[in-house]
Amino acid sequence: MDLIEIGKEILKKINSLGYTAYIVGGAVRDYLLNISSNDCDLTTNMPLDLIKNHFKVLDNGSDYESVTILYKEYSFEITHFRRDMEYMDHRHPKVMLVDNYLEDSKRRDFTINALAMDSSGEILDFYDGIKDLKEKQIKAIGDPFLRFTEDALRILRGLYFSSKLDFEIESNTLFAMVDKKELLALLSTERLYQYFIKILYADTDRGIRYINELNLFQYIPKFKRWLNLVDKNMKQEDLIYYYYLHKHDYPMLPTKEQAKISNILDTLLKTDDSYTLYKNKDYYFKFKDILKHFGCDIIGRDKKIEAFPILSDKDLSLSKEEIASYFDGKDKALAIENVIRAILNNELENDKEAIKKFILK
Repeated sequence: MDLIEIGKEILKKINSLGYTAYIVGGAVRDYLLNISSNDCDLTTNMPLDLIKNHFKVLDNGSDYESVTILYKEYSFEITHFRRDMEYMDHRHPKVMLVDNYLEDSKRRDFTINALAMDSSGEILDFYDGIKDLKEKQIKAIGDPFLRFTEDALRILRGLYFSSKLDFEIESNTLFAMVDKKELLALLSTERLYQYFIKILYADTDRGIRYINELNLFQYIPKFKRWLNLVDKNMKQEDLIYYYYLHKHDYPMLPTKEQAKISNILDTLLKTDDSYTLYKNKDYYFKFKDILKHFGCDIIGRDKKIEAFPILSDKDLSLSKEEIASYFDGKDKALAIENVIRAILNNELENDKEAIKKFILK
């Protein structure tokens, strides 16, 4: 049984309690396109406090009157019918609860995402969304200039759906995206990154082509540069390193670990020093594709590592602790480094007596 059919069971139970409910948005759109969907969102006029009395739920902790119903081991986000009132910061609306889906549908972004399905499988289509599905186009509901002024994230969502579905963006909608593109600079870095990834790794590159041809990232220059540096063959978690190694800057605030790895990769590109390669060989092997992308001599580095007399500090004939015992303070670490360097450069045999002689000379 698929999500749509399970969702209908929830709708029927809500209907039996005297309330209206629908499956909405992407699940309906994908159903009509014969595409499998991982999400199935619901909307209703049933008060959420009553829903909590009849279903097992998780409180979403938001101001948008929504909870997640847990039903037959699946999750369904259900939101009360609402009208978006005044928008703050071109992103977050104040909301007012309403009693019907027609009023609720007016706040949605694109015609193909405003489709709804009732418990019998009948489709509600107030904006010719089915027609736009057949014509393979992304079209804003109502005035697209107002839609994007209200919520700038809708620009990125339109680009994403264009890429995901391989749909064209309707001309007036596209013109409004271009006209309002400066509003993208008001979005949080986290939101920009979320849709940057979605667009980059979508099934087609339509969104990327729109961005490049119409300079839609003009006001978010770091993401514009980032998009032009990467492709979907790169691992998502590695994208920040490609940016750093090209620009020596970050497109977003890195974690401490990301900053550490960036510096290590930069060092590995700049030097083939044996000790540096030895100390960072785990990072070298893990990020070899990135290093190769930037022209690193992978064959030469691999041969160098294979020829190392030792592969880890545990291979030292005289342990690090024994070496350190002959020195004080900072000299301990320096002595260990000097021994390892000498062994790696074939200037010292990895022999206990030879190492003692070397450190005591």
